[in-house]
Amino acid sequence: MANKILQQGLYIHFPFCKKKCSYCAFYSQSYIFDYQKYIHTLIKEATVNSSFLPNKKIDTIYLGGGTPSIVPVNYILELFNSLSKIFDLSECSEITIEANPDDVDIEWITSLKSTPINRISIGIQSFNDNELSILNRRHNAEGAAKALDLIASHYPNYSLDLMYGLPEQTMKSWKYSIEQALFFQPQHISAYSLSVEPNTPLDKMSCSNIITIPEEDFSIECYNMLNDKLKDSHFEHYEISNYCKSGYKAIHNSNYWKAFPYLGIGPAAHSFNGDIRKWNINSLEKYSENVQNDDVYYEIETLDTDMKYNEYIMLGLRTNNGIDFDEIENKYGKIYATHTFATKKNINKSLIMRNDNILSLNEKGLLLADRIASNFFVL
Repeated sequence: MANKILQQGLYIHFPFCKKKCSYCAFYSQSYIFDYQKYIHTLIKEATVNSSFLPNKKIDTIYLGGGTPSIVPVNYILELFNSLSKIFDLSECSEITIEANPDDVDIEWITSLKSTPINRISIGIQSFNDNELSILNRRHNAEGAAKALDLIASHYPNYSLDLMYGLPEQTMKSWKYSIEQALFFQPQHISAYSLSVEPNTPLDKMSCSNIITIPEEDFSIECYNMLNDKLKDSHFEHYEISNYCKSGYKAIHNSNYWKAFPYLGIGPAAHSFNGDIRKWNINSLEKYSENVQNDDVYYEIETLDTDMKYNEYIMLGLRTNNGIDFDEIENKYGKIYATHTFATKKNINKSLIMRNDNILSLNEKGLLLADRIASNFFVL
């Protein structure tokens, strides 16, 4: 079988936040760094790692964080000007920046137009001020609405994030957040069940009984309501936490789930080229120092066939593409396809769908995707 031409992504991490959200376990710093120095460090890392991917053609770029929207746009433009000399960006179809509603005003939107960014992912999380306060978000519901008005009128391709299973959240407040989100007619919605990560402020508040985390049944009820309302609004549920109108899947993130190659630059950023996984140290100061001094700033892991197969199963079952028995045999060998087919017989039929050689999970099964995937793993 001829080798497929895989799309390649570039992820750029901006670890800056004006204040830390109570649930966030991603690496970030709640202070302002020397942006000029940071951009030059990113450019050097990109230059040094330009041969990590199979080729230099980049199809998607994602600016994540942290909060990329607090970085002055002139630095973002400088970064893109340099990246265009390192990589082939001529066919880069999707370039996304994450944004906080507090950063979105007409000046920011106007200046962003000078960059090649063509998609915005805005973190709304809730349209309830009490819930936003518990999450330690720096915007309120009114600010979220104003930001969405601006984005919708200037960037037709945008996504918004919501969260459910929040302390003090009710089905009524969750319904209101969904309806408010739909009012702005986004093409894409990401919705995440709250996960309380160890040592986050939310975890400490929970352990001190300052807040109460809802039971799992409440999150399931929220998930079911979300699915029903977005289905009624003609959204496709294409990944556990992601919904889109026709033609508006997040290409960059979809390529992660297809195990396509990507390069990540910045502290704590991850990279994958098909055989090697690489992750940078999660210290802004140490990362910057080591990159500038040509010292090691990352760790690497070489994946064997078992590991690649397990990742294919784990990622595939998160999406409506599912897992393909023929693809498993072509990629990993007949023994893996036989193992997958045999394991399939042990999975509850009420959780799965079978279409020819493709196995995927239904809405009920998606809630248990990680648990189901682990049954297929080769250990």
